[in-house]
Amino acid sequence: MARIRYKELEMAVKIKRIGTVVFASSFAVSFIFQNLRDNALIIMIMIGSLLATAAGYHMSYKENEKQKIKNSMILYNGKIHSLDKNSTVKSAVFIENNIIKDLGKDESIVKKYGMRAEKKIDLEGKTVLPGFNDSHLHLCGYGESLMNIDLTKVRSLDQLIHLGKESLVINEYQVGEWLLGRGWNQELFIDKRMPTREDLDAISTQIPIALTRVCNHMTVINSKAAEIIGIDNQTYVKGGEVERNENGSFTGMLKENAMLLVRNKMKASSIEDVMKTIERAQDKLISYGITSVHSDDLQYIGSGWEIVIKAYATLCKDKKLKIRVNEQCLFHDIDEFKGFLSKGGHCIELEKRFRTGPLKLLGDGSLGGRTALLYDSYDDDASKKGISALSQEQLDDFISLAHQNKMPVAVHAIGDRMIDMAVDSIDKSRKFNKIKKSIYMRDGIVHCQISTEATLDRFKALELIAYIQPVFTTSDWKIAVDRVGIERVATSYNWKTMINKGIHIAMGTDAPVESPNPFENIYAAVTRKDFDGQPPGGWMPEQRLTIEEAIRAYTDYSAFASGEEKDKGTLEKGKLADLIVINEDIFNLDRDKIRDVSVCMTIIDGEIVYPIKQINN
Repeated sequence: MARIRYKELEMAVKIKRIGTVVFASSFAVSFIFQNLRDNALIIMIMIGSLLATAAGYHMSYKENEKQKIKNSMILYNGKIHSLDKNSTVKSAVFIENNIIKDLGKDESIVKKYGMRAEKKIDLEGKTVLPGFNDSHLHLCGYGESLMNIDLTKVRSLDQLIHLGKESLVINEYQVGEWLLGRGWNQELFIDKRMPTREDLDAISTQIPIALTRVCNHMTVINSKAAEIIGIDNQTYVKGGEVERNENGSFTGMLKENAMLLVRNKMKASSIEDVMKTIERAQDKLISYGITSVHSDDLQYIGSGWEIVIKAYATLCKDKKLKIRVNEQCLFHDIDEFKGFLSKGGHCIELEKRFRTGPLKLLGDGSLGGRTALLYDSYDDDASKKGISALSQEQLDDFISLAHQNKMPVAVHAIGDRMIDMAVDSIDKSRKFNKIKKSIYMRDGIVHCQISTEATLDRFKALELIAYIQPVFTTSDWKIAVDRVGIERVATSYNWKTMINKGIHIAMGTDAPVESPNPFENIYAAVTRKDFDGQPPGGWMPEQRLTIEEAIRAYTDYSAFASGEEKDKGTLEKGKLADLIVINEDIFNLDRDKIRDVSVCMTIIDGEIVYPIKQINN
């Protein structure tokens, strides 16, 4: 698209206006000469009127220039994908304060609002989308991960040990401080085995060390950490595992609820600590075009849910919370959840920036760690069926209590058995609490990876949200068949089947489990390949989403999941001005190149919060 200067566009509009005055003037002059001899008084009046009209137009224009509205802007000369029901594409949009006031053609928008707009931005043909809305991540956890050792690129245990030693030297850890890291994946190691307590002892026996697997469901610790925690051969954790070898000795591995042993021994974060973590994370997220998130934070580093909410409230009060947060409220203990409800924790909404959303429950673990709860044994380890972090009775009690308080639920469930347990509890609670279909709360299952056809049919019947993370397939395609076999895989990771069945999906990344980069997630959804382009043609290619389906799952479908579809998710009149400008026309891009798309500008509430790249103001 040819570049259009705003002043040239505005001049065209002005010329039309001036043309009207000139035409009137010409008519008046002609009339004057024809009647010159007849009535001198009329002539004088008309000349005076003509001069007054011209002066008035000039003064009006000057006055309009002075009366430009603050926090208003026109974006023009672009490809603005509204994602409305007709998938309308416009070239210009007018934003006033934090609301989208109008969309249309360049000339129409400039003619209507050019005098009022404080800023005018030439998009130079670039593409505009609604801001991305990650349907499930851990904002605080992601912010924390940016400060810890990144183990995602580690390819051997020797490399892991080297990075640990290097970090101790660079950061000058003192006695009592913990060395933390996350992101290791034994499937990518040359060694092809899990790290142990002895491996971490090779890093240090004086500094406590805790390194968490990429799935965030397993943590390995060294002997010093085990000593501080007080782990011995009798230590047992309900809903978790303190792993021991064939001799009964602790291996250093903590799974699921047993990971809380580490959290409980670490220094609780202050409000200020949590605020810094949130700000660190949000600055990175807005650079990816993420304007809203569904975030699981309340159990962050043992701070307690009140500390986390106070941190968000303070950021809102100080106008420092840029991103919009729908909190997925995680609780492990039902008495703590009751305390949360009694204090009105489930009814918080702060300036359309922070709100408490569904009750989040952790049902099982991960496929990679063989802790996702299955009906039948793992194909590559017949001794394991996974771990249930909550019993059926506990799920029933939690979910019924949430529903009684008009609070929807979002249950972490990866294995087929845990998915069914969660769906059963939701169904039972709705019947027990006499919740009619017309007022179903937007309950959902987070991850829902190892599924069955019958379970997906229940999703549709119960109108459940499927919170999916297509980016998981970039690594899981290599292990899924080994873990659960071809028959179970055939009905798993079935994102396209979900859409075809009419199931509500919402896309996210589970960051820091995966990168929060939406374009990598969309790439995975539409190609079913990993970042090396494997397998050729994609894994289970019949489950690929279209580009529009993936983008909608990241925008209006995610807004629907939290009941906010009237406020955001599409670019329409009256909705919040949350939008992004990207450097490629993603709808017409080679699918394999989508992962490389970048954000030029992020706008939240009508304010540019991420710097402009390659666009002239």
